Amino acid sequence: MRAAAVPYAAVSELDLALGDPRDPDNPYGFAAMARRDAAEAFPRELAERVGPWLRTAFVPAGQGGDLVSLDHTLMLVRAAARRDPAVMPATMFSITAAVCVLAAGSAGQRERVVRLLREGGSVGFALSEAEHGGDLLANSCTAAGDDGGGYVLDGEKWLVGLGERCQALLVVARTGRRGPGAFSALLLEGSEVDKARSGIRQRPAGMRGVDFAGFRFEGLPVRADALVGQPGHGLEIAMKAMQVVRTMSTGCSLACADTGLRLAWDFARERRVGGRGADGLPYPRRELATAAALVLAADVAALTAARGAHVLPEAQSLWSSVAKRTATGFADEVLARCADVLGTRSVLRDGPYAAFDTVRRDNAVVRYIDTSPVANARLVAAQLARLAGAAGGGADDVNGADALGAVFDPGAALPEADWDRLRLSGRGGDPVLSRLPAVAAAVRHAVTEGAGAPVADAARIVARTRELECAVGGLLHDVSWRLGSGKDADGGPPELGHLAERLCLLHTAASCVHLWWACRDRSLFGLPPGDAGWLSPVLTAVLDRAGGRVAPLPDAETHRLMDVVTPLYEENRMFSCTAPHLA
Repeated sequence: MRAAAVPYAAVSELDLALGDPRDPDNPYGFAAMARRDAAEAFPRELAERVGPWLRTAFVPAGQGGDLVSLDHTLMLVRAAARRDPAVMPATMFSITAAVCVLAAGSAGQRERVVRLLREGGSVGFALSEAEHGGDLLANSCTAAGDDGGGYVLDGEKWLVGLGERCQALLVVARTGRRGPGAFSALLLEGSEVDKARSGIRQRPAGMRGVDFAGFRFEGLPVRADALVGQPGHGLEIAMKAMQVVRTMSTGCSLACADTGLRLAWDFARERRVGGRGADGLPYPRRELATAAALVLAADVAALTAARGAHVLPEAQSLWSSVAKRTATGFADEVLARCADVLGTRSVLRDGPYAAFDTVRRDNAVVRYIDTSPVANARLVAAQLARLAGAAGGGADDVNGADALGAVFDPGAALPEADWDRLRLSGRGGDPVLSRLPAVAAAVRHAVTEGAGAPVADAARIVARTRELECAVGGLLHDVSWRLGSGKDADGGPPELGHLAERLCLLHTAASCVHLWWACRDRSLFGLPPGDAGWLSPVLTAVLDRAGGRVAPLPDAETHRLMDVVTPLYEENRMFSCTAPHLA
């Protein structure tokens, strides 16, 4: 049988090459991260070291890049960013603009962008405007046609990642009067970019060494061949590219959570209370176990979206938002619980735990910088009607079974990514949800009739999977009722944001069930093949939050999960289902 870590052997190779992150003299370690943060310094040395691994790791090989698979890239990001989350934007902030070009640009545009990335350059992405925020349809930066077939740009953009140093810039500007089709994408290069820099820098509280800058266009002439894709398709191109970005951003949140959890565990293990380690006391132990359960759940959601981008790209519009919500939200809670374990040390700028405050602030930036929580919930809410309408249908049972097998088996081969196959929304039901009843029943049979789980584990898994099925059915029923009840009291359409949040969490829980079933003959989280000891604690944590209960794990689940994650911590393995070895 193949070892679980084999699909991501390069992840271990990269992390081991970067040395022990706890070494205070390691330029790629936790202490160096804290020093750079205090100085608001760009992570130049680390970016140069890992750049060859990351800069074109999202570019398909057929387009001249180094993409093995999106989950492979995600895991590389986690290995690098656990040492400093700012290294991800430092090496990969071009991803949004580049995916736009790779999906819709001309052959020449694609070739120039890939060459620029390989040479260590970057491409900025100019979509947001300070005056309009998330109301993209109100954006006012314009690209008016000129007599020569080109464009004249007027207006301002802000929060452009690496805006002070990028050599190219993709601008989404208004070329029509109203609606989503009123925007086009233009690729500015060379002197066109330099002329438009406003000199105004936005300074975030986290990722303090990474520049976010503004651009001001005052009648800037742009060539006709700068157009990316078709006129009027700029917003659509950008929204599709953001699906890849949301998925990849989970790697940064997971890296923050991983480092926060390790630092808190280090402290709890070293701290002596009454002659014993604090990690053996009930409160710290419960907090660490609950935090670990949330990390494992976010790991599953992120890998589901990353692998799904290859197999079911039409599902990425939903899955990328599920992963974004789960990873950023759970990472926030992980860091809050770990801060309570660390106590005062969680906010000190010096000492062996100084990096904790850095990763906590960096994760807050990830939460908002590409798709905000409100915008993400709206994207999910827009798809609830189709999911509710397909509830009980069987088409996806046939069409999705083989695809899901490839998604949830980390050792399965994946087709090459094709970003042009991304869609703004899926059709019909979602295979993870529609296949849940059959897979959950199979899991219950396996754990109760086979030798794969102790009696107590089996009983909890049976209860949790049934609870999950009921919760999914109840959610889709609530969606149908809300949509059928007409308008809200203010006369607007029904507000579905809270149901979208629940859907993200239930989808994550369902993905955990699918993962165990698809990998029942292989190791997960470093456990023996078929061991389901992780499943019930993780489902309990996720289902509690889907039901509005932000509670620590019960004692029995705490004990069981600590048996799973303690070896990962002690053996320096990633808190991931494939558990690659780390330095």
